[in-house]
Amino acid sequence: MIKVENTEDKEWAINPTISTKESSGLGDFFSGKQTFIVPAKGSANYEVVYLPKTMTSRKVKKAGEEVETTIEELHQGSVFFPLPNGTALLYNLKGTATAPQAEGTITEAIQAKKQKNIIVKVDNWSKKTQRFEASWVLEGQNDPTVFIRGANTFDIAGDASKDYKLNFLALRAGAYKFTTTFKVKETGEYMFYNFQVNVSESTDVEKIALESSVRETVSYGVVIENPTKDDVKLTKSMFTFTNEYVEITPDEVTIKANDSREFQINYRPLIVSETATDVLLKTPSLGEFRYQLKLKGMAPTS
Repeated sequence: MIKVENTEDKEWAINPTISTKESSGLGDFFSGKQTFIVPAKGSANYEVVYLPKTMTSRKVKKAGEEVETTIEELHQGSVFFPLPNGTALLYNLKGTATAPQAEGTITEAIQAKKQKNIIVKVDNWSKKTQRFEASWVLEGQNDPTVFIRGANTFDIAGDASKDYKLNFLALRAGAYKFTTTFKVKETGEYMFYNFQVNVSESTDVEKIALESSVRETVSYGVVIENPTKDDVKLTKSMFTFTNEYVEITPDEVTIKANDSREFQINYRPLIVSETATDVLLKTPSLGEFRYQLKLKGMAPTS
């Protein structure tokens, strides 16, 4: 606020002039009303709005061989009041802009092993086209079962915005937090969003029908994919089921990174029957896999 006093018997209508020094094409950081009214024999406060488009920087200046001084380069401007009585007022403006706060926190709920596209708005605060670089950091330790993908670089025209598509996939249930940053490499300016994605276990069930004569075996191969960058070891003890005529082979498999392997579900009935049973494969690294078996034991062949 800048206080201006009117000593005359008539009302003043003032048109202030505000300028920003060295704005680097990013527009004026300081602004205010075009017309300012001051009552006769009174005073009024003029409000200057500071809206920085860049952070203020710090530079180290050497005063000697061993002495260093840190100098903060403030945003500077001025406001000029041409008064009706023929005089004028001039004020220098200085502003400090710290790092930006998050544009917002985005919360999503999805199932494990299902991809989700998340759309966020990215603004270009400059009057010229800028190239943005996108990056993301997952909170906590690096998790190879979480996949975050999106365009690494993209351009936005001056004073415009663009919808950015971020693809998220988690193989296991859990609560995942990460930050996505959009940075202009040329200037170092950036904006960012916080994300919280709550992942539940997948409800997808693969249905398998197995028919066999009594005392004969029929098999079905289930393919387990490993999209991570690490080898994964799975054992048949990770399978849970209740039917005594069902068996899993082999005892264990090692799935190479970005590869797949098969387990065999074997059915050998000893009586004529029709039944259904659920099979659950629960792995520590790839999450859960669910299967529903429709089993039919037929009379033995001659």
